[in-house]
Amino acid sequence: MGKLAIFLVPLYLFAQAPARKDQTVLLPNGWSLSPAGEQLEIGDLPLNAALSADERFLAITHSGQSRAEVMLVNVKQRKVVQFERLKDAWLGIKFSGSSLYVSGGNQNCVYTFKLQNGKLTAKDSIKLEEPQPKYRGSVAGLDVHKGTLAVVMRNDSSLRYYDLKSKRQEKVQLDGMPYTCKYLADGTLLVSVWSSKKILAFNGAKLLFEVPTGDHPTEIEVDRKFRHAYVANANENSVTVIDLRAKEAIGTVNTAIYPDSPEGSTTNSVSLAQAEKILLAANADNNSLAVISLENPKRPTPLGFIPVGWYPTKVLTLENNTILVLNGKGGRSMANPGKQYIGSLFKGTLSFIKYPERNRFVEYTKSVFRNTPYKPEHLVGSSYEFATAIPRKIGDSSPIKHVFYVIKENRTYDQVFGDMPEGNGDSTLTIFGETITPNHHKLARQFVLLDNLYVNAEVSADGHNWSTAAYATDYVEKLWPTMYGSRGGAYDFEGSQPTGTPKAGYIWDACARANVSYRSYGEFTEVGSTPGAHSTTLVKGLEGHFSPTFRGWDMDYSDVDRVTDWEKEFSEFEKNGGLPQLNIIRLPNDHTEGTRKGKLTPRAYLAQNDYALGLLVERIAKSKFWMESAIFIIEDDAQDGPDHVDAHRTVGLVISPYTKHRFVDHTLYTTTSMLRTIELILGLPPMSQFDASAMPMFNSFALGADTAEYAAEPPQYDITRKNKEGDYGQVIMEQMDLTKEDAAPDRLFNEIIWRSIKGTPMPPPRYSIFSGRSKKDDD
Repeated sequence: MGKLAIFLVPLYLFAQAPARKDQTVLLPNGWSLSPAGEQLEIGDLPLNAALSADERFLAITHSGQSRAEVMLVNVKQRKVVQFERLKDAWLGIKFSGSSLYVSGGNQNCVYTFKLQNGKLTAKDSIKLEEPQPKYRGSVAGLDVHKGTLAVVMRNDSSLRYYDLKSKRQEKVQLDGMPYTCKYLADGTLLVSVWSSKKILAFNGAKLLFEVPTGDHPTEIEVDRKFRHAYVANANENSVTVIDLRAKEAIGTVNTAIYPDSPEGSTTNSVSLAQAEKILLAANADNNSLAVISLENPKRPTPLGFIPVGWYPTKVLTLENNTILVLNGKGGRSMANPGKQYIGSLFKGTLSFIKYPERNRFVEYTKSVFRNTPYKPEHLVGSSYEFATAIPRKIGDSSPIKHVFYVIKENRTYDQVFGDMPEGNGDSTLTIFGETITPNHHKLARQFVLLDNLYVNAEVSADGHNWSTAAYATDYVEKLWPTMYGSRGGAYDFEGSQPTGTPKAGYIWDACARANVSYRSYGEFTEVGSTPGAHSTTLVKGLEGHFSPTFRGWDMDYSDVDRVTDWEKEFSEFEKNGGLPQLNIIRLPNDHTEGTRKGKLTPRAYLAQNDYALGLLVERIAKSKFWMESAIFIIEDDAQDGPDHVDAHRTVGLVISPYTKHRFVDHTLYTTTSMLRTIELILGLPPMSQFDASAMPMFNSFALGADTAEYAAEPPQYDITRKNKEGDYGQVIMEQMDLTKEDAAPDRLFNEIIWRSIKGTPMPPPRYSIFSGRSKKDDD
C-alpha cells in the first residue's frame, strides 16, 4: 500500500495533544481540569455526603463500579478515618443527631449507623421490601424529621414514610421517578421528580402542591427561614428558585458558562454560602461551581465560577465558608496497560476550597473559561481556515451527501492498531493485530490512521448515548456503575428508560427536526426471540426509521450476516433511490464472548467483525453512491482492553473519496468530534456542549476526491474457530450473562480474554500522560 503521506497542516492542531501544564490536566474529552483548593482522594464515584451537626465529620456515600461504601472524613484533619463496605449504596445520606442513615440502593434498605467518639458503628438496617421476593424498589434520596424517615424509591416511583419508633411504614405512589426529598420545618416534604419537570410537596400522603422546574430536577436546597427552595436541573443547565409561601417558581438562573449553551453542564447539586447571600451550583460536566448572587432572590445573578475536579456530584458549605466538593471522577484519566478495568480506574476526590476573595474569584472564573473548549460561536460552525469537504458552517454545502456511521464494541487503540509503526502504539499490548484485523489495518493505511482518538464514554451504557447524542445524562452516569458492579439494576440505557434520554434527544431526533433522512440498523433496537423474528424499538424517534430485519445485539449472529442483511436494503436503494442521508449501522461482535464453551474464540470474533467491515466498505465503494459518501467507524467505548496512553483511546476510521489517503492524523479527536463532523456534513446543529466544542475532523479530509475504491481482505484467521474444552477461564465464563452488552463483569471478562490469547500475566499499571501525579503516586 506504500508509506503514509505527510501533509502540511496547521501546527495548532497538534497543540491539542494531551499533556499536563502547570496545574492543568487535559482530559481525553478535550476539556481541562485545574481544581481549586486542596484535594483528598476518597474513592470510586462519591455521590453524596452529609455533615455531622458539629461539622467535625463528613459521611460520604460511594456508588462506583468497584464498590459501594460509606466513608467518614475528619473535616478538621482533612483525612479519611473510616470506611464501611456495603452491599449497595445510592445517593441518600443524612445525619439526625448522632444517627446516620444511608440509602441501600438495590438492597431496598436504609443502613443505620451511630457516630460515637469519631467512629461509625453499624446498627440494624431498615428494610423497605414488598411481599414479593424479587422486589427492587431501589432506595434513592432520604431525609429525617421528628422521628420519621422519608425515603423515595426510584424503580417503583414511590415515597415511603418509616416511623423510627413504631417501625410502621406508609407508601405513597408517585407519578414519576423520584431523585431525592427534603423536609421543611413544619414537616412538609419536598420531592424532586427526576423523570418529570416538577417538585411535589406532601404532608404525609396528602399532596399539597406541585411546582414546575427545569428538566431532571435533582438536589433541593432550602434556606434557614424556609422561604425559598433551590432546585438543580441537571438536563437544563439551570437552578429553579421556588417561593415556598407563594408555592410557585419565581425564577430560573442559568448556570452554564454562556447563557444560551445547549445542555451539557449537568447542574446536579446546590448549596447556600456567605450567610445565604450566595448559591453554589455544581456543574458536573463543566467541572465547575457556578457562583450566584441571591441579594434579590427574584433575580438571582451569576457572578462567576470556581474550577473543581472531574464531574462534581455534591457541594456543601461549612459555617466558616469553606466549600466542600465531591468530584465523582476525581482529577485525572488513566492509562490501563495492565488491562485494568476502566470502570474502576476513577479515583474520586474531596475538594476543600476557601471561599475566594475578589481577586482570587476573578482568577478562578478565568480558569474555568480556559478549561472549557465550548464557545457560543461553535453553535454555527468552526473557524477552521482551510477548505475541505467538511463544511465549516452549518448549512454550507458539501460533496458528501450520504453518511454511514458504524458503531462497534469496546476496543482500545493498542489492542488493534498497537502494531502499526506509523502511529503511537505499543505492540506489546496488541492482541488483535494485522493477522486478525487485516481490513482495519488496510483501511487505516489506505485512508487515515487516527492515533489520538478518544471515546467520551467509559462503558457501553454511556457509550451508546455519547455515540448517538454527544451526551450522557446524569441518570446514565450515576446508575451504570451500580449495574456494572453487579449490585443490581437493569441495562436500560438505550432508550428503554425515558429518564435516561437527553433533552435534545439523539442524532436521529436532530435529523427529524432538520428534515434529514435517516435509518438505524441495530442501534437502539431490541432483537426478536429468534434470528428470523423482526426487531423492535422503544425509541419514538426511530419508529419507521429502522430496519426490522437487521439483528442488533446477539453474539450468536454473525457480523458478516448483518452486513448481508444491510446490503439487501442498500441494493434496493441503489436500484430505486431513497438512500437515507444518515445510516447508523451496528457491528457489535468485536465484543466477543471470551472463552465461553462452544462459542467463537475472541480472535475469531474480531476476524469476523473485521471481514464484515471490509465487505461493508467495499460494497459502498463499488456503488454509485461512493463519490457522495463518507464512512465513520468508532467503538462505543474502549473498556475491554489495555492502552498505554489512556483507557479511553480507541479504534476509529474515516473512509471517503474525500479523506486524505495514506495519512496519519495525530489531532486529538473524540466521539463527539466524529458526531460534530457528521452534523456539519448533514447541516445539523450541535446537540450538546460537547459536540459543539469538539474539534471537527477537518484534518482528516481534503477538498478534492481520490477515486480509488476499496477491496476487502479475506480473513487470515478462521472466523468459525470455537473455544476448546478447558480453555482459560471457561468455567467462570459459563456463569456470565452475555444477553446484553456489558452485563458480564467486564474486569474479569477482560482478564480472561487477555490470558487466553497472551498466556502471560498482565503487566503492572502505568498512569496516563493525561493524569499528572498525586501524593499517592509518590508514596
